[in-house]
Amino acid sequence: MPQQPIEKVKVNEVEVDFVGLKLLINNEWLAVEARQLKLLHLFVKNHGKALSRNQIMNALWSDTIVSDNSVSQAVTQLRKSLHDDKDTPRFIKTVPRVGYQLIAELTFPEQVAKTVQSSRNKRLTYLVIGGGSALLGIGLTMGIIELAKPSLQIPHYSYESRLTSTPGPESYLRYSPQGRYLAFSQSDSRRSQMDLAVYDAQSQSVHVFKSTGYSEEAAEWSPDGNWLIYYRHDPISCEIRVMSVSNPVETWRLSPDFHLAYCEVGFSRQKMHWYNDNTLYVQQWQNNQPILTQFTLSLEGYPSVIKQEQVDNIAPILMDLDKTSQQLLFVEKKPQGYVLQHLNLQTSIRRAIEQREQEYWGLKWNESEQSFWLGNENLRLVSLNGESEVVHLPIGFIPDIDLNPINQQLAHAEGLINVNLYTLQVKSLAMQQSVDIQQLSSSARTDILPTLSSNGRQTAFVSYQRRSMDGLKHVEIWLKNKDKKAANLLVNLQESILPRFLLWSANSENLLLGDSQHNLYLINIYSRHMVPIISDYKNVEKVNWSSDGKQINFTTRSAKLVQNWRYDMQLSTTELISEAVVDIETEQQLLSVDEIRKINPSYKHYREIINVFLTHQLAELLPVENLAPSFMLYRPYIFDLGIYYVVKQGNVLTLYLYHFESQENIKIANIGNHEQDTHLMLNISASSDGKQLAFSKVEGFETDILLQKKEQNL
Repeated sequence: MPQQPIEKVKVNEVEVDFVGLKLLINNEWLAVEARQLKLLHLFVKNHGKALSRNQIMNALWSDTIVSDNSVSQAVTQLRKSLHDDKDTPRFIKTVPRVGYQLIAELTFPEQVAKTVQSSRNKRLTYLVIGGGSALLGIGLTMGIIELAKPSLQIPHYSYESRLTSTPGPESYLRYSPQGRYLAFSQSDSRRSQMDLAVYDAQSQSVHVFKSTGYSEEAAEWSPDGNWLIYYRHDPISCEIRVMSVSNPVETWRLSPDFHLAYCEVGFSRQKMHWYNDNTLYVQQWQNNQPILTQFTLSLEGYPSVIKQEQVDNIAPILMDLDKTSQQLLFVEKKPQGYVLQHLNLQTSIRRAIEQREQEYWGLKWNESEQSFWLGNENLRLVSLNGESEVVHLPIGFIPDIDLNPINQQLAHAEGLINVNLYTLQVKSLAMQQSVDIQQLSSSARTDILPTLSSNGRQTAFVSYQRRSMDGLKHVEIWLKNKDKKAANLLVNLQESILPRFLLWSANSENLLLGDSQHNLYLINIYSRHMVPIISDYKNVEKVNWSSDGKQINFTTRSAKLVQNWRYDMQLSTTELISEAVVDIETEQQLLSVDEIRKINPSYKHYREIINVFLTHQLAELLPVENLAPSFMLYRPYIFDLGIYYVVKQGNVLTLYLYHFESQENIKIANIGNHEQDTHLMLNISASSDGKQLAFSKVEGFETDILLQKKEQNL
């Protein structure tokens, strides 16, 4: 066993990188949740020894009270990551009445020279654990970060100044090619739209040059810096506009602008990339999916599009282009999570850099084909081989980053966000009305997934604590009774559990929690105890309680086979009920009202099913042309009498009800505004009679732009 800190080890055939938080399995690097690696690190340090549950609990949860079940789940997750089988273990063996033992063969890499090691030992080894952007309601990577590898050259940055201090979000940061200007979008004084602004480094002043009554966002400069393109949109239209900025900055607000291209209404927008005079890369939306489009431009008179084509079947939800080498970094959403990838646009060669369940925020090249910046819970420099170093820990989160091409000054947005829960009481299901909206949860936490019991008296929800001093994110399930003033804690969750849905039993005594890994957990609200009941099944969906609350039905599916299962709560057993070959044609058929009533958020294509159903039922009566963008923001809810859904038009959120019996689409009420896309899971829930509702809402989205100065190497 090496005496110095263990950074890498080979466990059987699996290579483990404790610093990079990843495993090399079948020639593919896979990102792994840090607590799993902390557990594996503990096993490696005690190779061959049987560790008790208490030893594991003390090592992994020294400051948190957890049950034995937490240890079982941690071991199960680690086995799953290692592709180990508990019945025929090759890695971790269960030692009856003792605990667990690592039985795999270990191979350590050669140790570096003592002189180098001595020098490195002088550097502080520290632990940085990503808080999951508790302010965003989403869990993010917890990491053990020790030393930068020799191949990752860490530049030295120091705080320079705060650039803005206006209410609301500032986003879409973009430096001009000459480095003098920094364009960005910010909220107007009424926080009803986004205006275009620019910081002039020469005069050290900010100018708002587009404030037209539309939202104007995501400005991008032409390669010569004489033109600026941007998105202009409102609730019913979206287009890309172009304007001249070759004149003095004080006169830009008077510059005429021209139409360049149309864009899809309602969808989120990403930065555009003007590669050379005649080539522009833009994220567009097609069939409710993102695509990468290449525009070929003509610069005669003013820029115009003469051709457009889709690029390499790429579906980017976040991207950055290095304009010197045509190297593209981009993130795609896959069934298994979010995949950060690298693509050479000249050769079309692409490869995955890392994969994780949490979303990415802020992505910017640092050095071509070598390293890039990532935001979110921290400002992090990452190499293309996965090595990383934290450069800055924000108070809050970092949603956007840009790098000055001349002096390497780093600009990033940094701020706070609140996600609160509200209850709403509807007096009638037949008309628009004034409603009583009351806040349900504390603004000190990020609360999501409110789920009402059928009688409307109890609301369960998921709560994320803001960043703590130890960096840990604390995820909990809380319960609010309608007759009590305060909510009560039900259970603490491991950070590896990312809740996807909650389902009440018919008697409102038990809750089912489904996570992103298709596991199911049972929570009893009286004992406040949670136990895993379904794990190691692939693609679990269509989860339903039996009418007596004693059984749970669910479906698993592979590419060819659908299996229906039943879990018996009294016997704690799972039984296969039936199986059938996947029938794509049947699954794509439009559902009837009776079939729609049976589905819930555990169904894989829940939002898409409701979108297709409402589009067919309402046709031209839909409040917007396409419900998909609103459904990506807010998950709708089906109850006995109809479907509640939220539509975003501009910044305004409106609650609608489609009534099954009358087939009417009723506008219930406006429930607030939504200024900026946050990638959070927002939803609405209702009692069985539809009179009581609960919903989550993003509020207090506040960011400022900060500048970091690059220090000269001595």
